[in-house]
Amino acid sequence: MDQSHLNIARDGVQISAAERLLSFQGLKPSSALELQSYDIDHFGDSERYAGASSMPLAAGSTAIMRARLSLPTLSLSLVRTFPRIIRGYQLAHAAAVVVPMDHVTSTRINGQSIGSSIVILKGASDCLVYEPVGRLIGVVYFTPPACEPWSRLDGYHLLSPASDVLASLRGLISATLETAANDPDFLNEPTSRAAVEQSLLSAIDGAIRTSVDSRSVHATTESYLRIVADMEKLIRHDLTIWLKTTEMAERVGVSVRTLQSATQAICGMSPHRYSRVLRLWSVRRQLRTGPGRRSVKACAIAHGFWHLSEFAASYRAAFGELPSETLHRSVREHS
Repeated sequence: MDQSHLNIARDGVQISAAERLLSFQGLKPSSALELQSYDIDHFGDSERYAGASSMPLAAGSTAIMRARLSLPTLSLSLVRTFPRIIRGYQLAHAAAVVVPMDHVTSTRINGQSIGSSIVILKGASDCLVYEPVGRLIGVVYFTPPACEPWSRLDGYHLLSPASDVLASLRGLISATLETAANDPDFLNEPTSRAAVEQSLLSAIDGAIRTSVDSRSVHATTESYLRIVADMEKLIRHDLTIWLKTTEMAERVGVSVRTLQSATQAICGMSPHRYSRVLRLWSVRRQLRTGPGRRSVKACAIAHGFWHLSEFAASYRAAFGELPSETLHRSVREHS
């Protein structure tokens, strides 16, 4: 096989590789490609390399999936995600390039719309990502060289490439993964692996050099991030107590309107709903990993849910099952 396997179909009636991969069509496990599905309870295991953690907003109607190809000095993944809030990103001396593979535009990072931008994460990136619907993303993870343009990048950046540049990068990612799935022998050859890796790195380098960095952290955004962090710390301090929005605003030291504006801008929801999301996810983790003699009632009350029928309804709406079902499955898995 030659390099033509990495060419992409452009205009006309042909369907692009990126569009075919919207449902992971054309991908299958091979000696070159790892293909795995996750549920919301175990997806976190795949995020540890990036020092991030996801908090689900809803169970989602489609499976969470990851296809992963390992090359000599980088890994390339295609990930189908779920509605969530992501916190963190501690990449040490590594970098992650996140390429949108669909047309979802509702995701925000630190309050700023990602849209169709490429996200560059490098080093320590204290981010809060609000992802209200599942996405399809390509992720390239590697140790960047100590030269331009990488030497001037740190933290997180939003790059807005031209549409043809983004289409080319999407197509290269898609075609590379399809090759790994359907012709793994090609990618098991050292020369081919090196050539594919260089193609990806060159495409990323070109996208960076020709893109506009649209990240703009204003003083208001930084203030909002601090307010949300202080509010979350206040909520977690005693989960048995539901503070009213007026009480949270007073303790954080801002007006009610400012607290609501900050939480809406950064998290995409009201302070009350954010408090509920935090508590529900904490309950679920406790039901799955807590002490063996735990009970649904004890977990609910420990998180401030005193009306158990309302709690059960909220839990089911968030995770697609009753808390008792989560507990029973956990007991079976650990017995």
